[in-house]
Amino acid sequence: MKKSIFLAALLLIGVGCFAQKANVSKARNLCDAEVPDYAGANEAIKLALENDETKDLPNTWYVAGYVGYKEFSYGFDRAAANKGVYQSIKYWEKAYELTKTPLSYDKKGNPKYDTRTPKSILPKLAEYFVNAPLVNAAYAAYDQKNLSEAYDYLSTHVYIPKMDIYTDFPAEAAKLLRDTNYYTYVNNASFFAFNSQRYEDAIALGQLLDDHAVKTALSRDLKEINERIYQSYMQLKDTANAIAAVERAIQMMPEEDNFILMLVDIYIAQNNEAKAMAYLDKVINNSPDVARYYLIKGDILSIMLGKFEESFPYYDKALELEPDNAENQFQYGVALYNYGSNIYNDASSLDYNSAEYKVEEERSFEYYRKALPCFQKAYELEPTNEQYKRYLGNAYYRLQMHAEIEALGIEQ
Repeated sequence: MKKSIFLAALLLIGVGCFAQKANVSKARNLCDAEVPDYAGANEAIKLALENDETKDLPNTWYVAGYVGYKEFSYGFDRAAANKGVYQSIKYWEKAYELTKTPLSYDKKGNPKYDTRTPKSILPKLAEYFVNAPLVNAAYAAYDQKNLSEAYDYLSTHVYIPKMDIYTDFPAEAAKLLRDTNYYTYVNNASFFAFNSQRYEDAIALGQLLDDHAVKTALSRDLKEINERIYQSYMQLKDTANAIAAVERAIQMMPEEDNFILMLVDIYIAQNNEAKAMAYLDKVINNSPDVARYYLIKGDILSIMLGKFEESFPYYDKALELEPDNAENQFQYGVALYNYGSNIYNDASSLDYNSAEYKVEEERSFEYYRKALPCFQKAYELEPTNEQYKRYLGNAYYRLQMHAEIEALGIEQ
């Protein structure tokens, strides 16, 4: 009696396993039929993926991916086909992972592996990479303002060459052409990730910027990807890794002064003026004809360090390069005005009737007079800027130019 029960149990287990393996075959047959039934194929394979007897077999996951592949190749519902392609890659990743586990062992105890499944997967992945259906799917999702879905599709495409199966089959990986278009896709994926607030995903795309990328990608794409990596770390309030990311970008693109300015901004925010100045000097050495770099150095010296007299030559250089830049004029005026105010305030401790006070008072007025044309020019260039107008009024007040204040329309 016990033997009969045992045999019956074995029979039930065998029938269950056979039924699920039949579902795997059914799914494939429904895809390959003259009139394919993709819905039926998906239902059949879903049962096999959930069954304990078949869920760990590489072929089960391969066929699950095959359903999406066939729908991409022969289906007419583009939206369904796009999802099928996306899902098939995920299924094949799992299928290849399972091929690393022995299917059985020979009499000597040597493992036997599934070598057929990888050979079936590789040409289909290559087809996806060349035809780029997920790129089109990503842009369609973007048009629908679904940036997160756009990232899922496009990132899956760009990560194909980095899948484990290609790590183990480098000769096949070498056949995948990563040209300028590929790195534009990486750039767009980083855009989708960052703007859907998937900052860690935007950062992870940096692993694709290898030596090949530096040689092949458009400078614009490299620059924008690295900028988003930096911005993502800053959004995550991870300053240490933001600095490391910018330093890597500088090594990758030493001609891009913008990355050095990012470091300058970080160090300024940390009140680390020495490092900020050191990196700014690098920028100026690289690009000696860019007015903004001299303006920034002048601002650091005057605003952060209070070294007004040292700052003036840098403002002079900025104005020499861009005399009609309102910000250059205004910032130089502010530095001159503030230096004059410091001198005036320091003199307040002196006897107002002393000769020394008169000298210091006149010296402060000398800087107010120097600041005045800077404020006038800035306001002339941007007459709607209220800050420029206010500082111009302050300079008129200091110099007791009451008629000019009235003409400016400022109450005294």
